[in-house]
Amino acid sequence: MSKKSNILIYLLGIYVVLQFIWWGYQIINLGALVDSSNDQTSRRVFMILGEGGVFILILLAGFWQIQRAIKKEIELSQNQNNFLLSVTHELKTPLTSIQLALQTLSKRDLNKEQTQTLIEKAISENERLKILIDNIIQASSIENKGLIADKTSINIKSLLESIVEKSNKRQENNLVSLKCPNEYNILADIFMIETSIINIIENAIKYAGSNSIIVKVENIAHHLNISIIDQGPGIDDHEKNFIFDKFYRVGNEETRLKKGSGLGLYIAKQFIQLHNGEITYAKNTPCGSIFTISLPYE
Repeated sequence: MSKKSNILIYLLGIYVVLQFIWWGYQIINLGALVDSSNDQTSRRVFMILGEGGVFILILLAGFWQIQRAIKKEIELSQNQNNFLLSVTHELKTPLTSIQLALQTLSKRDLNKEQTQTLIEKAISENERLKILIDNIIQASSIENKGLIADKTSINIKSLLESIVEKSNKRQENNLVSLKCPNEYNILADIFMIETSIINIIENAIKYAGSNSIIVKVENIAHHLNISIIDQGPGIDDHEKNFIFDKFYRVGNEETRLKKGSGLGLYIAKQFIQLHNGEITYAKNTPCGSIFTISLPYE
């Protein structure tokens, strides 16, 4: 809703309130003229003021609710617009890289090593594209309440080793490391757990720069805690309550220039909740973030 529409609603509200006051004034004057008894006039005045006051309070409460709804709609519209802008860039970038790699392979006579490098680059960009498309599809499924966890036995250590290896290969570095000294098997939907962990790691990579990222696993009080620890800029206190909202992205200019759709953490939270678990955020010391997935574990 536009700013002009907002102003119009306020003006109409003020007009209605003033009308109530004017009508009350006229009725009180009319009652005073008709009824010469001071006691009856006084009772009539209190009755009119009381009923009028109730009407005004109801009216103000209604306008307050309307204003809240308008504010939410504006925020949702802005977030959706930001999502469309960022997702357009996110789709275009890997497609351009894949196209460039294929064109190079088709037009140039490359040696085996150069060919393998381009193929791996294309596969990496394709994987990045797949993650984005999967997130969009899963966000739609969550909205339609169409998700059911298909639980099977999962070896968490093996799963995390695979995720860390793929992340390092995709980023062409070894910034992500795993600390999981023991084997843990849980009953869970492997796609949902893998997607949740990948989304958090990708989010950490996005903001951590060249700093290391640690994936740490602990068994605490019948819960398996998987923590993704980075040394990036962290998240401001006034924003940490919104980071799991759909389409939400941290609002400063530096992070808005970072790639992302605003869906990763939202999907991770929904998937983990389907396993009766939770995902939490805490500040790292001296800087950075700690996202912890906590799953029931016997």
